[in-house]
Amino acid sequence: MSHPSPHLPQDGPSAPPIPPAPLVYPGPSGSGAPSGYPAPSGYPAPSGYPAPSSSGGQFPEGQQGGYQPGPYGHMPYADGPGKSFVTTWILSLLLGTFGADRFYLGKTGSAVAKLLTAGGAGIWAIVDLIMTLTGNTRDKDGRPLEGYPENKKKAWIITGVLWLLSIIVGILSIVLTLTITAKALEGRNVPGPASVPSASQAAAPSSGTATDANSLLVTVSEGNTVKVGVLDSIYTAEIPEMSYLEPKNGGFLAIKVSWEAVTGTSLSSPSNFVVYDADGKEGELIYLDEGMGALPTEEVNAGDARQGIIAFDVKKGPVKVVVNDDFGDEASAFTLTPQ
Repeated sequence: MSHPSPHLPQDGPSAPPIPPAPLVYPGPSGSGAPSGYPAPSGYPAPSGYPAPSSSGGQFPEGQQGGYQPGPYGHMPYADGPGKSFVTTWILSLLLGTFGADRFYLGKTGSAVAKLLTAGGAGIWAIVDLIMTLTGNTRDKDGRPLEGYPENKKKAWIITGVLWLLSIIVGILSIVLTLTITAKALEGRNVPGPASVPSASQAAAPSSGTATDANSLLVTVSEGNTVKVGVLDSIYTAEIPEMSYLEPKNGGFLAIKVSWEAVTGTSLSSPSNFVVYDADGKEGELIYLDEGMGALPTEEVNAGDARQGIIAFDVKKGPVKVVVNDDFGDEASAFTLTPQ
């Protein structure tokens, strides 16, 4: 006999949902909790086990996310790029006296000191350059310079060449300075008598009273007479000790004369003499520099004499030499033919 199966109402309430299985923790040995049983509700998980996440997962060993601190002593700048060896070397080589290399490396304090002492009078600059070339230079953070191994050989060669050139230029500068100084001193220390290097033929005085060869007696004022003598003469295109002078008439006539007071007193001076060339043109009196043996301008007493050189810018050839008296008038004259 068949039994009719009960018919469930089609529009009745649905079955309630099945609750999820409780989270089961493994029971450690000796923990007191039976293995495979859930932890009591409202109690924390047993010590030594991670708490469950809301998603059912667990944190892996170690900390996840956020800032991960490095090992002790780890600083952020240690991983940054260091200063350039080439830049440091060039600054030390060219501007080391001013502390440019230390400014570049960030060592501001010592850089200012190096600048104010001009590189420690150059010694500090040289020491820093050698330290850079040997790879012992560090920046302010203690990092070695970048690019040293591949550039050190080239830096040593260039530095050596520049040092050698500096030494050569320094030696040449010293030699040139000494040469210029010697030339300048040579022009200031020339003996005067050498201004008339050779003798020439002088004619006897054409007027006045002759007392001996190449001399004449001249009255320069009442009661005052002098004996004027020609000791030597020469015609030259240049006065070596006064090479800056350019002759206007072709050359210079230099005459070495004596001025001896016979009676009374008189004044010896180059301005007592005047010369005229063969055309009657007056020559220009040249005042010789001190130390060249010019006839001194001095008062001469009876029995005393003075000697010296008088020079004129005059055309070459026979000249008329005039001796003036104390009033500037012609007192005597003679003809001279220099070689």
